[in-house]
This record gives sequence, structure tokens and C-alpha cells, in this order.
Amino acid sequence: MEKNTSINGFIATLPKIVEKKVWKVTDQDGTVVQYVGATDNRKSSAQAYIDQKYVGQNLTLTFSHFKGLMTLPR
Repeated sequence: MEKNTSINGFIATLPKIVEKKVWKVTDQDGTVVQYVGATDNRKSSAQAYIDQKYVGQNLTLTFSHFKGLMTLPR
């Protein structure tokens, strides 16, 4: 018996191509500390990385820009 795959089913299995988000990391004074992105393109992941890197500091992430493309699994 032959297995049939629909076009929509095949497309749904392909990775999603999105623009990579970059966030600006600032301290309480508004000074830019660095820019950061995340492998899953989520702000929460980037915030967790910054919290781990700068322990005890109150840093804020603000969306800055898109840079390049990345693939995300579906």
C-alpha cells in the first residue's frame, strides 16, 4: 500500500523561517549594556540568559530590531 502525503501536511513539517528578534538590554539609568537574541526567538529566553549572566542586577529588555533569518522547528 502506498503512503500518500498531502502538500499541506508536507509544508507543516518544514521548519518555520522567521526574522531573528534582537532586544536591547538597559540598566536602571537607561544605559545600554548589550544587545541579545535567543535561539527560540522568545523574549523570556533572552531575559533568562541576561538574568543568569548579570546576577542581582535589574536589567530591562526592549525590542530593538530584526536581524537576519532563523529557522524554528514546528
